[in-house]
Amino acid sequence: MVKDEVSTPATGKPLRSGLKRKLILIIIGVGTIPLVLAMVISYVQGNKSLTQVIGSSFQALAYETSTKIDLLIAGELQNLRRLARHPTLILSVKGQNRSLQDLSPKEVTEYIKEQTVLWEDPSQKMRSLINNGGSQALQNFLDEDSFADSTEALYLTDAQGILVSSAKHHPDILNRDSSAWEKLLSGENKTYIAGPKFDEKTELYLMEIAVPIWGFDKKPIGVLHRLYSPKSFFSESIERILFGETGHVMLINSKGVVLDCPILPTGHQLPDPQLVRDVTGPEPSWAETHGDGHGSEDVSIIGYSPVEQVSEITLASSGIRFYTFAWQASEELFAPTQNLFRWVATAGFVSILLIAIMGSLASDKIVRPIRQLQRAAESIGRGEDVQSLVIETGDEIEALAEEINTMNSLIQATLGGLEQEVEAKTREVVYLKKYTESILMSVPEVILIFDPDQKIEYANSAFEKLTGTEPDIYKGQSLQKSEWKYKKEWQILGKDLLSFVWGVDPKNPPTEPKAQVKQFVAKDPLAPSTTSPMEAQASITMGPNVFAYQFFNVVIETEEDRRIGLIMKDITEEKKLLDKLTQADKLAGLGTLTAGIAHEMNNPLYAIQGFTEAILVEKDPTKIKEFAERVLSRSQHMASIILNMSGYARTNKDDGFKEVDVNACIDAATEMAVLDSYSDDVIMEKNYSKVPPIKAKPEEIQQVFMNIIRNAVQAMDGKGKITINSQQVDKEIIVKISDSGPGIPQEYLTKVFDPFFTTKEQGSGTGLGLNIVHRVIESYGGRVQIESAPGKGATFIIALPVAE
Repeated sequence: MVKDEVSTPATGKPLRSGLKRKLILIIIGVGTIPLVLAMVISYVQGNKSLTQVIGSSFQALAYETSTKIDLLIAGELQNLRRLARHPTLILSVKGQNRSLQDLSPKEVTEYIKEQTVLWEDPSQKMRSLINNGGSQALQNFLDEDSFADSTEALYLTDAQGILVSSAKHHPDILNRDSSAWEKLLSGENKTYIAGPKFDEKTELYLMEIAVPIWGFDKKPIGVLHRLYSPKSFFSESIERILFGETGHVMLINSKGVVLDCPILPTGHQLPDPQLVRDVTGPEPSWAETHGDGHGSEDVSIIGYSPVEQVSEITLASSGIRFYTFAWQASEELFAPTQNLFRWVATAGFVSILLIAIMGSLASDKIVRPIRQLQRAAESIGRGEDVQSLVIETGDEIEALAEEINTMNSLIQATLGGLEQEVEAKTREVVYLKKYTESILMSVPEVILIFDPDQKIEYANSAFEKLTGTEPDIYKGQSLQKSEWKYKKEWQILGKDLLSFVWGVDPKNPPTEPKAQVKQFVAKDPLAPSTTSPMEAQASITMGPNVFAYQFFNVVIETEEDRRIGLIMKDITEEKKLLDKLTQADKLAGLGTLTAGIAHEMNNPLYAIQGFTEAILVEKDPTKIKEFAERVLSRSQHMASIILNMSGYARTNKDDGFKEVDVNACIDAATEMAVLDSYSDDVIMEKNYSKVPPIKAKPEEIQQVFMNIIRNAVQAMDGKGKITINSQQVDKEIIVKISDSGPGIPQEYLTKVFDPFFTTKEQGSGTGLGLNIVHRVIESYGGRVQIESAPGKGATFIIALPVAE
């Protein structure tokens, strides 16, 4: 086949298959598939027909042989029955039966032992039984019988199974265990045929035929036994039937034991039970089997037939049947078929080769003008001048050539002013790039652009000024591997970058969804309130400065890879102002709180005064001690109120982290919030679990719970129930504060943590309380959530990490 490679105009790389090759393959396929199918069908049908013919022939041969075996054994039975009617044999059996009839069982036993000794004594052989009249009659029969050579024993037994006469010194004196004697003397069978059975004296497999000796009263008085060598007996009928080099007939019984075979010895057991079942059916037939009983596992065709008349006798005698079995080796049997297949395959190959040559010639005439069109198209694609194509095929290819000529003319006319336009656009793009870079470098905020692998692709001058680095140091580097100034802070930003890439807020990992649950991050009050928490601002401290930062997606329409941007704004001054406002918010509540404290302290103060006066006039030491303990208790209560107030009002710049008991902070905040409300109608339900301490500033944690509980009391207008739960979940302490107030409208859920956001009347609140809660909790690595539904109150969920 001619090698046919074409190239693409753009790359010049060879294509895997050209048009000519495809046409040749199609022609070969169209011509070859029907040819191959016809060859395969013909071969399969021919092989099937040949198998049926061979099987039928083998079946006929097996049936013919089985008929011969039936006739052979029928003749032998006729001879034995004639011999059984010999007067000498009848008189010999009757005489021994009479002589033993008058003996007792013990005397019979002694007689058998005596005769056994004489029979087995070499010096006594041929003197007693061998020389009596019955034995002479048996010997005379053998001298004239054609199967004398195949006879291993011919003997006569009486009514007790004791040997009467024998033509050969083979049988035992006592034969009561003989199946033939039992079945014939009992009248169960009139003829007995069985075998082959291994005989230890001759060390041969023998077949036995036996007939009864009938008395004058038509009752069996003894048995005539004849033992044959099956191979000698059947050789004339079996072993002479040969065909080809390996074909022959064999005789087996229904258990798969060989009686006669030109190859296998008598007594050989066919090893495959399935093969035996396949060739021992009730009617003459043939079978296609795996294995042939001669050591091959190939597919074989075997004809078989039951020896019907003989099998009726053997079935009654020993429960088996005789079968003839016609067989020929698979290699010889299927040799003609295999030769035919080779000839057909050779003819098919030559036909396919001729089809391929003719297809190559035909496709060449089709492909040649198409290649002209291809080369012209490649030249047009490279912008080269192409001469008009001249193709005269009178078909669609000629029409395509005319269309290409027209297209070439239009392209040449269009390309005239295209180069100048491209140059102008290129200059415009270069100018816009420089202009954009100039703007970014002038922006005071830090701007970073990351490539799809989260490595720095661009940074403006604000970044270089902050870190003191040059482009050749930071370009292509990731934030996690930064080696410039504020290394630790940049690594934190690197982790946040990865979280943004994967769509996960690292400070607020996702939990199981609940109705009306919102996650919040503090943001600028003037920013739009529609942004999601992931898109809102976060802050980080680098040296003396605090930066608000935000990640964003950089969309480039011509590229599929995702790029991420980072913008950082210095909010140091804004944070200082916010801290001052936070402290001011705390102090703003002290006025109300002070009045509540004065009211709360009046009661213990009056009690102290009364108990002190009682001590002055009391003489009993026991009562004096009791009054003193009550004075001490009221004093401790007043000290607790003052301590909680001082913790709330204190600024915490100089305080360090301590191990804080969250439950104790909740208790202190609860007392302060109740004092602030002037109300005794608030029910506090506390369900504390034993929790480990956290690492924090106590006054900040107290302020968080104070702000939340105070908001709850105000939301309920001083009447209702507040439920507080605390428990440890993994490495976090979870505190839930629920109120029975009206709840928070859904549109406010995204705003409640924003600074200066309040729904109270002007002058009633600063809008910083919950913003302080959010900032404090996040500063300790915790998180705060709100669950609320209108009319069903609100639940604040605070999670704080356990101290390590």
